[in-house]
Amino acid sequence: MKKYFVLGFCLLGALPVLASAADNRLAQAVRNNDHAAIKRLLAAHVNVNTPLPDKSSVLAWAVDRQDAQAVQMLLAGGAKPNVTDIDGASPLTLACERGSAEIVADLLKAGADAKVTRLDGIAALALCAGTSAPATLKALIAKGADVNAADPTGQTALMWAAAKGRTENIAVLIAQGANVNAVSQHGFTPLFFALRSKVPSASLALLDAGANSKSVLPDDGTSVVAAALANDNVPFAMTVVSRGTDLTQRDNQGRQLLHVAAASGKAKLVKMVLSKDVNPNALSEPAPAAPPTPPPVQVAGGAKLARADGTRPPPPPAVATPPLVFAAEAGSAPAMKALVDAGAKVSIKAQDGTTVALAAAGSGNLEAVKYALQLDPDLTAIGPEGKSIMHYAIANKNPDLAIPVLQYLADKGAKMDVKNEKGDTPGDFINRGGQQDIRIFYIKLLKDHGIVSDHDH
Repeated sequence: MKKYFVLGFCLLGALPVLASAADNRLAQAVRNNDHAAIKRLLAAHVNVNTPLPDKSSVLAWAVDRQDAQAVQMLLAGGAKPNVTDIDGASPLTLACERGSAEIVADLLKAGADAKVTRLDGIAALALCAGTSAPATLKALIAKGADVNAADPTGQTALMWAAAKGRTENIAVLIAQGANVNAVSQHGFTPLFFALRSKVPSASLALLDAGANSKSVLPDDGTSVVAAALANDNVPFAMTVVSRGTDLTQRDNQGRQLLHVAAASGKAKLVKMVLSKDVNPNALSEPAPAAPPTPPPVQVAGGAKLARADGTRPPPPPAVATPPLVFAAEAGSAPAMKALVDAGAKVSIKAQDGTTVALAAAGSGNLEAVKYALQLDPDLTAIGPEGKSIMHYAIANKNPDLAIPVLQYLADKGAKMDVKNEKGDTPGDFINRGGQQDIRIFYIKLLKDHGIVSDHDH
């Protein structure tokens, strides 16, 4: 799954030149949180609305510093609450961006426009949804903020609350009529944003409110369950499966839900999906290509989903693969066993020739390798590009994982000098920039088995 905050707003740089020395002193007093000086200058009738060079106001400075007392003093002294700067940011949008509930309340009381948006189209309600308290959202909506207003990318306040995992705000917005299944221009619903937040209660709140658990992302076919797994939310994924979801729909790599579950290595989820009478030997297959859509640069919550050149990387070529090989690639012996117990064929291969043992060796998980060789003890299998099981094992550059697997395979009799289609042995891979600890260990293995001598190396 892809995919996927607010514009910067800095008022606290070098002090700009103001209209008069008195005005300059007021700005300096706000900057220094000098409430006594602010009070004296306001009593002297200093112009509290003198614009700064960026068209913002001294009130915005106080909001930016989250100085509630200064804000109250300036408002009482006649500060206008709806002045916007060159980015279209008003004191209210800035207060929502900062999550300043007390200041938002004071600005609304002073007549701030609750429907205000910045030049980028993001509304105050959306900003507050991700940062502030439920009472603040209620106050904005009571003053006229549209609960379903969307910015130019189609993102609503509920999506912003979901992206930040603000479960209480999600509940308030839904109670106020927010569309729980609104879709952004790029296919994201609030539920996908909530899953990215990694706050389980946020996702469950949306699901219980009627969020569509069968929706998928249009650009890559990522399902809600796959998104949950990508964000380590296995309980939510299991909840969705238990309540019923589309088990046959494929993503852009041709994977159905069982393939995704197996690739996650989560045995409990694999068992649950298998309990729905799913074929444990079904191959993944390419899904029909979807027309490309312009990717967003940013989405609610600040996550960047596009590459620097503004395009999405293409998915890897889809290879028809059975769930058992996916589970082996994940290095999950429990998931593999669940599939075998359900009838998965132990000798099954991926379309490119990858066997269960080869896939397990590449995972670097010793228990998965041991179980795979119990299922199919063939150590001579050759995978794509002529790679042997030792080629697969050597590709794992983590010595803590690779070394035990290499030792086990060598002890089992795996050949260590098999050449792939390019004529490279596993040792050749190591000599061209492999991890040093693995290289030293592999040379020792070669010596121990009489393949090389001290003179050779």
